[in-house]
Amino acid sequence: MKPATSAVIALTALNLLNYLDRFVVAGMVEPLKKAFSADDADIGLLTSVFLVSYMFASPLFGAMARSLRRTAILGAGVIVWSVATVAAGFAGGFGPLLASRAIIGVGEAAYATVGPSILGDWFPPERRSTVLAIFYAAIPVGSALGYLLGGLVSESLGWRAAFWIAGGPGLVLGLLCLRLTEPVRGAMDKPAVPSRVESDAASASTPAPGRSGRREALWTLATNAQWMWSVAGYTAYTFSLGALAVWMPAFMQRERGWSAESAVITFSGIVVVTGFLGTIAGGAVDARLARGRAVPSLVLCAITALVAVPLLMLAIGTPDRTVCTSAMGVGCFLVFVSQAPINAAILNSVASDARAFAIGMSTLMIHLLGDVPSPWLVGKVSDATGSLAKGLDLVPLGFAAAALIWGVGALVLRRRA
Repeated sequence: MKPATSAVIALTALNLLNYLDRFVVAGMVEPLKKAFSADDADIGLLTSVFLVSYMFASPLFGAMARSLRRTAILGAGVIVWSVATVAAGFAGGFGPLLASRAIIGVGEAAYATVGPSILGDWFPPERRSTVLAIFYAAIPVGSALGYLLGGLVSESLGWRAAFWIAGGPGLVLGLLCLRLTEPVRGAMDKPAVPSRVESDAASASTPAPGRSGRREALWTLATNAQWMWSVAGYTAYTFSLGALAVWMPAFMQRERGWSAESAVITFSGIVVVTGFLGTIAGGAVDARLARGRAVPSLVLCAITALVAVPLLMLAIGTPDRTVCTSAMGVGCFLVFVSQAPINAAILNSVASDARAFAIGMSTLMIHLLGDVPSPWLVGKVSDATGSLAKGLDLVPLGFAAAALIWGVGALVLRRRA
């Protein structure tokens, strides 16, 4: 098997486990609330503390990836997050559970930062959307498995067993990652590009390590229009997607009267089907229309996010189960279309030696201002109003903001081209 193919298979499988571990908590909100006498804000904090450590560790691993072997960083990160997931099943109180989620965030940051940059060095710009579509299609599958594992296993064997089962496979795959071939940096990049936007990408390489080098690297990203507009919209998008992922199963149970099993199976089914199809479709359309160019990618992301807004408003507002399921399904499909195009735009915004750093900084921004505050904020609104539906009303607003930012960004970049 070719090294590039091996990398796609291994990294996609790990991305599935990444999101399974991440969303196992969302599948057992009610059992955890009962076990630790927690409220909605506490449960939201489990996600927020994970994301705080994740986002602050990501730029560090991005900087480390410039001088260290990325496959080693990746393998170590997978082992750390898997051990921490297993340890969560032994938590004797809410504090230790929070600590384990924070450590999981560090481990996942190592993987999520260097993984896309490795794929970026195995494939040329015009093929990256297609490859990233495969890679990011694992997100809905892993998320759905996390919901199912958390919901069904916690019901039958208890919440501790759910953590133990979720963490085990990563220990094996983490060791296998250490044997992956490291690609040559920038080997697939084109030597020169004509437009101003692409010239920004070609020149945006990471300076040498050191305090002044880090400041210069940050300034390079801050003045990179393609990176800034892509990440700004991605932040609003992540705000809404994170809140929806954490709270929708609990909303179906509490506000709509569904059983725990029905809520978990229905939402996980929606996520895995629409997420997989939406991500693959987004990558295929972007590969045909954009071919490595940012403007068509941002336009595609803006249109699909905007059309999803009224559908998600309907899904949250209607008491009818069929209407809710249908509207949520179409809305989620449209939302997931953005996954491959926006990540390709971020990867292609910088030169090869800066990709891990650019991914790390984008990870910091989308979580710091996105899904770190959103699960906790939705929980606080729910506690204050007695209605989880009112908290989830923030979800469509975030996607509308993402559509606006990406649309304006496309116009700005088109004028600069």
